[in-house]
Amino acid sequence: MALTVVLVRHGEAKRKELGQSDFDRELTTWGAEALAEAFPRAMALVDVTAASELWMSPAVRARQTAEIANKTLGIETCREFRALYDQDGDAFLAELSKTNADVVVAVGHIPFMEDVCARLCGTFLSFSTGAAAAISISDKKVRKLADGRARGHLQWFVQGPLT
Repeated sequence: MALTVVLVRHGEAKRKELGQSDFDRELTTWGAEALAEAFPRAMALVDVTAASELWMSPAVRARQTAEIANKTLGIETCREFRALYDQDGDAFLAELSKTNADVVVAVGHIPFMEDVCARLCGTFLSFSTGAAAAISISDKKVRKLADGRARGHLQWFVQGPLT
């Protein structure tokens, strides 16, 4: 089974208010509108199948970004994945190595998205808010993700809306 991993950085978030946790920060109005305008074109590049999954950080801004992306994607299997917020690349890769999905769209944060992208395809990309990168991993390498030995092929990269 070949696996396509689409890494997506959340959209532009509001600044943290006094007493507010980072976890609870929402998208700005402009950030949400910019994603709603840009994602139909960018997410159309994702070859969604019945075996596709949408993983998201449980942080509010990532969940909001995932909802906007999924208006185009229409993925039925959606779940929060704490490793995306905790920046735990090892846990993320271990979970990828076990998935039965053929496409995983993962919405998270930087530097995690940039770090995992570099680990998966050997290329460092600077993810602006709303940026997305698709990486294809051959069926022979998917199970090697957990130990970090798998290298995929960068299919495409789309920078997010200008901020």
